Amino acid sequence: MIEIITDIIICIVFAIIALKFQILDSGGTIFAVIIGALILFTKGLSWFAVLLIFLILGAVATKYKRNFKRKRLHERPARRAMNVIANGLIPAVMAVFSIRYDFSVPFIASISVAMADTFASELGVLSDNAYLITNLKRMEPGTNGAVSLLGEIVSVIGASVISISGYFLLKLTLYETILCIILGIFGCHIDSLLGATFQGKYKGSINGEDTILTNSDVNLISVSIATLIAFIVIEVI
Repeated sequence: MIEIITDIIICIVFAIIALKFQILDSGGTIFAVIIGALILFTKGLSWFAVLLIFLILGAVATKYKRNFKRKRLHERPARRAMNVIANGLIPAVMAVFSIRYDFSVPFIASISVAMADTFASELGVLSDNAYLITNLKRMEPGTNGAVSLLGEIVSVIGASVISISGYFLLKLTLYETILCIILGIFGCHIDSLLGATFQGKYKGSINGEDTILTNSDVNLISVSIATLIAFIVIEVI
């Protein structure tokens, strides 16, 4: 009973922080609490701590030079429900399924992708030099599918932080940790590739352009692909 009450308090604090610092809007906060609660109630504090690390570092990256990014990208609203679902659905599913099976590697891999992409998009946009991933054409920073040296560096850092957290908190092996780092970086590049080819070439908002995939679609697909590969690799090797 005490453990349940503690978990509920943690979720409430989680929600207050998200709203207080405008990390998420109200809809995003609701879904974040649902996802956090699923992970917390099914796998406990160690798994939830990984999600919390992602949230805190993502918030720091989002807040860093926010006014500059707003001017450059015209609009940087708090993350909405679809953003939260795109990045958090797969980790939540992995946590629930891990009640009976060990899905710790796919779980960490999925968050590794989300962290790498968040760092790349929130910090990489600060670079003055960006190039389209498909043909290396010079693009404006913040263009979907554009990559930069700064973005590449911080994506590696993001994937590494989450994967190393998995090593200490979820007791991943060194091999599994390295695998999650690689998949985090790989998933981030899949995100950029999909952004360049199937997502509208806009900054901040759709601006009336037809798109095949939204930003949330791209995030969900890239996280799903990396998670699937994690399954295959740990089963085969």
